[in-house]
Amino acid sequence: MAEINLGVLLTLKDENTSKYNFQNYKVAETVAYAGLTYDFAPFSFSGAVANLQGDNLDAGLVFQATKVTRTWAETAVLDGWVAFVQVVLLDEASAIQRVMHSYTGYVAAGGWDQTRIELSLNTVMDAVRGTIPGRRMNEQLVGNIPITAAISV
Repeated sequence: MAEINLGVLLTLKDENTSKYNFQNYKVAETVAYAGLTYDFAPFSFSGAVANLQGDNLDAGLVFQATKVTRTWAETAVLDGWVAFVQVVLLDEASAIQRVMHSYTGYVAAGGWDQTRIELSLNTVMDAVRGTIPGRRMNEQLVGNIPITAAISV
């Protein structure tokens, strides 16, 4: 029976800079990949699930609850940090062979109890539930706009 080894690389960013880079498969070690260094953190990623319309691309991250984790997790929720997740295929020596899936979402909600912290990620393209403003039609975008209902063709 063949074994498949998977790992997750996570980058959390505020508007301008990377705040944290984590990986969940090499305990007490760092991993260098694509010019970034990822520290170990025990976390899990529940992948994105899409419906037929493609408008439901929520995902989640679960971390161990510590004082340090709670501090930055609360900031991530309040400031709407962006999470970039890469699920990677590993060889037997835990070296990255290739990226199997990547997901980018903003931290939309979170909560914690005594043992764990959960962060909900929404797709960055979700303008309905997010705070992305809608566009208004104006003459620059669509040309002449009729100002009366009496239109002759």
